[in-house]
Amino acid sequence: MITMTAKKDIAFVIVSYNSAKTLRGAIESCIKAIEDFYPQTGTVIVYDNASKDKCPQILDDFAWRYPDIFIGKKGERNLGFGVANNRAVAAIPSNVYVLVNPDVTFKSTIIPRLEVTLNSESNIAIVCPKLLYLDKSVQPSIRRFPTFNFLLCKYLLGEKLQNILCPFDYYYAGMPAPRKIIEINWAIGAFMMISGKYVERYGLFDERFFLYFEDVSLCVDAWQNGYRVLFQPKVSALHLYQRCSTRSKFNYLTLIHIISALKFFAKYKPYRKSWQLITLILAIYPKLRHSWRYFVLSKFDKLQRS
Repeated sequence: MITMTAKKDIAFVIVSYNSAKTLRGAIESCIKAIEDFYPQTGTVIVYDNASKDKCPQILDDFAWRYPDIFIGKKGERNLGFGVANNRAVAAIPSNVYVLVNPDVTFKSTIIPRLEVTLNSESNIAIVCPKLLYLDKSVQPSIRRFPTFNFLLCKYLLGEKLQNILCPFDYYYAGMPAPRKIIEINWAIGAFMMISGKYVERYGLFDERFFLYFEDVSLCVDAWQNGYRVLFQPKVSALHLYQRCSTRSKFNYLTLIHIISALKFFAKYKPYRKSWQLITLILAIYPKLRHSWRYFVLSKFDKLQRS
């Protein structure tokens, strides 16, 4: 069995939540990488956030089949993406962590190449590969840090009007597709290789973010702590990207996304004036709502009397 206190060379971390349809593929990719390159020094840990589907049974199956390299942890409730990753990382000290979404698969050969990049300089905290959709087209996974106006227009007006009224090169769309390693603001947390030394010193995700923006915050923190975030375009992974928060005009995940965005803008000093504006709007909103209601009722009353 795995000795919990022994530091590993590499630890693959997956957080699952009702992810049974894709979870096996993600785990098998991680196990293949360990068998090919880290047979004695690698491990896979999956933290399940109290799934209602067959995720717990999948964890039991892999724990039985791979007792020396696989750990499955079952949470009693949904802790959120960031907290669950932090719990998993705390259980496995490692020189390198690879965070893998349960809907991501990859070839084992990309791992040592990413590790070479990560270890090429001491001030590199995070390296991310290119992500592909299932049709092999490139997913716009590397992004600039969002601005308050950009997200406000996007939420209120939608992406088409936002592009007209508040243009912002969020997805590095104006930049030619990179052919070599480049520095980036941040990349989505579907697949990240992270320095164990960085995690040991500064921690992983900010637990104020239940879902969304924890990866943005992680990269902001890395840059502010004097470390770099890199994109390695010569290796890739497949990502079944759902975009659940943008499927409809408004849903529960959209609400979580907005709440996380507000927490993000409240956290960092350059954004605090924008947060103060939001606080002011929220404070006066009831007054505006009552004034508007009074105006409408007054007009209606006049029409009734005329």
